[in-house]
Amino acid sequence: MADDYAAICGLYWEGSAWYATLGATCAAQGEAHLAKVCPVYACARDSAVAHCGVCPEFPCILLVHMAAQTGGGDPRIASASLRRELGDELWAAWARQQRMWVGAYCPLRALNR
Repeated sequence: MADDYAAICGLYWEGSAWYATLGATCAAQGEAHLAKVCPVYACARDSAVAHCGVCPEFPCILLVHMAAQTGGGDPRIASASLRRELGDELWAAWARQQRMWVGAYCPLRALNR
């Protein structure tokens, strides 16, 4: 699976022009010392979970608040749950078709505007 496209919160960035230009998603946060920018990324790292869907606290208030920043229709909670159920490979195949990054809130995106 292209882990670089898979966000910890449940989003998937393949096809996003923003990602293609900057490449700044969850996979790059630790390397770029941006771990404090996204509270969901920091939480998952501190909780030692691969993504929100496998966290025992899922769905937590932090993730719900992150999704609320997008407005109605944010897909990340349902997507994270599906990732847990399907596993990474099948989920990524599904997620590639969803374009769920369109309009989704990401703190890294806000940082680069």
